[in-house]
Amino acid sequence: MRFLTFRGFFILLVLLVVAPPLEAQIPGLPSKPVAAESTVEKPAEAEARFQQWLKDARAAFAVANDPSAEAQLPEGIDPAVLADYRRDLEQTILGINRHLKILAAMPEARKGLAVARAAGAAWTGFPSKPPYSILMLDELVNQQDAIQEKAASYRSSLELFGRTLAEIQEEARAAESTSRQASADAEEDPREDGAAKWRLTADRTKSRLLAVRATFLQSNVTLLQDQNETAKLQLAFLGRQIALAKSRSGITAEDLTKVAQAAADRQTSLRKEIAAVLKRQQEATAAKARMQTTLDQLEKASPEGTSLALARVKMEATETRVDSFLHIVESLESLDQLESYSPDIYQNRKTVLEPKSKAARATALQSLRSALVRLTAWETVIANDLAAVNADIRNQESRANSIPAEDPRLVPLSDVRVALWDKQAVILRVSQSVSAQRRLLARWLGELDSTNIAKSLPEKLTAAAASTWSFIKRIWATEVFKYNDTVMSAGVPITQERGVALGKFVIAIVFFCIAYFTSRRINNRLQNVVVRRGHIAEAQAKTLSNWLMIVVGFLLAVATLHFLKIPLTVFAFFGGALAIGLGFGTQTLIKNFISGIIVLFERKIRVGDIVDVGGGAGTITEINTRSSVLRGADGKETLVPNSLFLENRVTNLTLSNRRVRRLLTVRVALGTEPHLVATILKDSVERHGQILKNPAPIVTFEDLAENAHIFGIYYWTEFTPQTNADVVASDLRFMIEKRLSDVRSATDAEKDGVPSPLVDEPKPPVEE
Repeated sequence: MRFLTFRGFFILLVLLVVAPPLEAQIPGLPSKPVAAESTVEKPAEAEARFQQWLKDARAAFAVANDPSAEAQLPEGIDPAVLADYRRDLEQTILGINRHLKILAAMPEARKGLAVARAAGAAWTGFPSKPPYSILMLDELVNQQDAIQEKAASYRSSLELFGRTLAEIQEEARAAESTSRQASADAEEDPREDGAAKWRLTADRTKSRLLAVRATFLQSNVTLLQDQNETAKLQLAFLGRQIALAKSRSGITAEDLTKVAQAAADRQTSLRKEIAAVLKRQQEATAAKARMQTTLDQLEKASPEGTSLALARVKMEATETRVDSFLHIVESLESLDQLESYSPDIYQNRKTVLEPKSKAARATALQSLRSALVRLTAWETVIANDLAAVNADIRNQESRANSIPAEDPRLVPLSDVRVALWDKQAVILRVSQSVSAQRRLLARWLGELDSTNIAKSLPEKLTAAAASTWSFIKRIWATEVFKYNDTVMSAGVPITQERGVALGKFVIAIVFFCIAYFTSRRINNRLQNVVVRRGHIAEAQAKTLSNWLMIVVGFLLAVATLHFLKIPLTVFAFFGGALAIGLGFGTQTLIKNFISGIIVLFERKIRVGDIVDVGGGAGTITEINTRSSVLRGADGKETLVPNSLFLENRVTNLTLSNRRVRRLLTVRVALGTEPHLVATILKDSVERHGQILKNPAPIVTFEDLAENAHIFGIYYWTEFTPQTNADVVASDLRFMIEKRLSDVRSATDAEKDGVPSPLVDEPKPPVEE
């Protein structure tokens, strides 16, 4: 091939051009019109045709792969086109080989389908008499699981190949169009060795490749359909067998003997295998010691060098072998341990199925559940080990790919991968055994739970109650809170992690709630007694009661933590977090809370006091932790933040006593005798029953206005529920008007139409 001339190369290309296109001979694919007299190709003829195509493709690939092929390309053909042509030929060869394998497998698949149909139609029952062995039932179920997994893979592959076939057919249409255009160009090119004819050959090869792929997919779909149909028939057949076996199966002493004997045989084989691996491990350990000596000598002789680098890689390979052998021994010992569980598991299953005592069944069932938990955890650990060794293998593969082919380190690196592969194989073996045992045990327990094992009604109720109680106890013992506690042991502080179970936490919450509501009821009774006996006002008693309950709640919280054995130091971190993280957000709340404490203990403002704060006046009815309630004269209640009592100017009208001086201004017309007016005003004030005699009221001549005399009446009243300052001022105005009218009538009766000496004062009374 190395001395192949361009003429020979071109002749082979011409043969490929004039050969009939592959896609034209495949029914159902885009192709040129087929003659009406064409017949359906037989399987043997199709196989012979593909064998011929395979031979032709290999010959063409050998020519195209010759080193001189690129130099002999016609003008206008890029080397990249030759590379694509080579790749298409190579893919054609691979596709035909795969298709031939599919063709060889199709008769066997059809034979299997016929056998499955015949077996299902002919089966009328098991040859042995019932009761049937539970081992036979387990084997049937295992076969069913395996066939179900195969059927699922068949369906998935059918869906994938169906989508891929549509894509390949679309590509084939495009390739056919390109091939027609290349054929037209080749007819116009008179040169036998021109670029147009070369492109036509490449395009025909591309079309053939797509046709081979489409034929392969179509054959694969046909094969998968037969296999899927066979799986359906097998599953239906197994379903009938399993249903019959389940209805009349049991575990006999012979079954237990078989299980024990099989487990013992497998253990014997495993122990022989362990002994062989231990021997190899000892040899690897000795080799590791020798390699370590060699490595030490090289490090002393030449700290850096190729020999030292090679020795280090060899040392790594030796260490990996020793580690792999150690892990293999541990894995085989795990398998040995798993085999030792098998007889006990079957014995417990027999105990659960047989009508023995309730306690024995419960104990056996609990043993099966515990075994399932152990196997599940074991499966997780093995999965982690498998993931770790896969990661090591990928790392070694990447490492080997980065080293040149002539590097001597590739040999020991290959030894590293071999050791890791051996380790991976044993882990997979253990994983499959553990998974199979876990699935079998899980199926048993599922069947036991679903059938309820033919118990009487009282036994079912008792079992349900026991299961419920067991579930409640597990939930009750669940830890909801963990903390670190430091204890002193022999003078040395030891930090231990402690937990608070859900049950203990619920008891503590119930204790807190009961104690708090009991304390509140006692507090309310004491409050009513104190108020009823007149020791304190109701509003003040309510405020003190609220603050007392806050203290009680804090003490109960501390007692609850002590019951839970949670030290207060656990919350030191939370205190710091509140101070730092929530300081700005809660500064107003904390400020009002502290202000409330100060207001309560200073007693400058108390419940029942009449105050003026922030322009609003009223009576303090409550002093709470965050705010106080101010009830105005109109009955409206205003929430006043406690901080306002400390930050703003507050007027407490009842701080030291409940007396207050008020001012009433009276204007009388000019010409009225001032002394007489003053006497009338003072007499009217003294006659009012709600005006205090001590201090005595005072009447003053305030001012001489342009058209009236202005008098001021200063009098004292006391803040009581019966005293209303506005009503008192109104009464005084009525009395003064009446007295001045009488005086005017007596002295100026002859003058009709004289205006009243009392002039309305538009200014409101001023309170001091």
